[in-house]
Amino acid sequence: MKKTILILAVAFCYQILSIAQSTNEAPKIIKTVPAMGDCDVDPELKEILVYFDQDMGGGMSTINTSNMPKSNGRARWVDNRTFSIPVQLYANKMYAIGFNNQKYTGFRNTSGIPLNPDMLFFKTQSVNYVQLNKKAYQELIDIFPCKYSYATRNGIEWESILKEKKEELINAESNVDFTIQLLSIFKMAEDPHLWVEFEGNRYNTNPLKMVSANCNKKLIFGMLQNKKLSKDFKVITGTIDSMAYIYFQDWNTPLDQIKLQAWGNSKNPQISLDEVLKELFLYPNLIIDVRENGGGNERNAKAIASCLIENEVAFEKVVGYNSESGKFDQEHIKTIEPNNGSLHYKGKTYVLSGPSGMSSNEAFVLMMKAAPNIDVIGMSTYGSSGNPQPYTLSNGITLYIPSWQAYTLDDELIEGNGVKPNIEIITKPEDFKDRDVLIEKVKELVSN
Repeated sequence: MKKTILILAVAFCYQILSIAQSTNEAPKIIKTVPAMGDCDVDPELKEILVYFDQDMGGGMSTINTSNMPKSNGRARWVDNRTFSIPVQLYANKMYAIGFNNQKYTGFRNTSGIPLNPDMLFFKTQSVNYVQLNKKAYQELIDIFPCKYSYATRNGIEWESILKEKKEELINAESNVDFTIQLLSIFKMAEDPHLWVEFEGNRYNTNPLKMVSANCNKKLIFGMLQNKKLSKDFKVITGTIDSMAYIYFQDWNTPLDQIKLQAWGNSKNPQISLDEVLKELFLYPNLIIDVRENGGGNERNAKAIASCLIENEVAFEKVVGYNSESGKFDQEHIKTIEPNNGSLHYKGKTYVLSGPSGMSSNEAFVLMMKAAPNIDVIGMSTYGSSGNPQPYTLSNGITLYIPSWQAYTLDDELIEGNGVKPNIEIITKPEDFKDRDVLIEKVKELVSN
């Protein structure tokens, strides 16, 4: 009996020792797909797999390099020892990806011991671009210009141009050459919402035109009391002569992710935008400044607008492509509804607008014009709203093509025209050297 117990005790101690030894060793990558140094990887491969020699803790630190594969989804753990990275690869290209470094050590085993920094290098196969380009050209003419919402706006004969460029596009020696040819064609549209993406890089066909700015952010910052701002200065709040003020530079960030900090001390605690708005909404007059707002996600603009209305409001008409008729004749009236939460403003709102505002910010200005008890003051917006949608060709080039025609409810096309304010004040940049003409107008309206 004692002998049996002794044997079991020894076996148990040996097992504990084995576990301790295994978990105290740094994990290692034992295999990857594709393999390290593979120079013949299929560009159609959609997933990089990384296999470890022991159970891992579930964290990750993939290190970006100049040759990092383009992400095509969220990386994940397949099981305790297998890590998956969805990718979009391109032909005849070298790739490199790192796992952990001296600063980021997310890859750790279950005992918390990090993977020593490691790298994976590989290269994709070359391809016959002429064959790919023939297929890509056919895909291109099936999409463009028929699904381009503003194809007829400038009177360009797109079909003739594409026919003339057919041989150059098909015989392009690489997808780089194809991209350059395509950019030269799309440039004729003079449309900021028409662009090309290639190997993870975006190429705009038309830079934004010069506009006469009607805002001096530095001047406003000096005027504000009780300043609070986001770290990137894209959201600024405060008060001006007992009026609440909030500046939005874009609509890219969901409101529940915006954090602000009182100006003056980097140790001041961060405050949610909701809490700041509750303070601002106590004032009888509110200024929302979107003069420099370049757009973003319209949902975020709607989230602010919904705090300012009592009932549903129609604000814009869009016309989309109808696959049955093959025309842009599918009309839709866009609306906003009041929110059901605690954030609701009942005072008078003044929205400052100008020619730098575009895209989804033009939708926001339309929301404000349609809502009661709100005045939009300033100049017309930039005039570009297209809701671009992606189309990926067989040679790996992605086109972003505007998918709708946006109109005011009075059937005025926004593209090229912009959205007019309720109270128009034409200004020059020098008008904002030492005073803000629009804020002075708001003060005048409040005092009357």
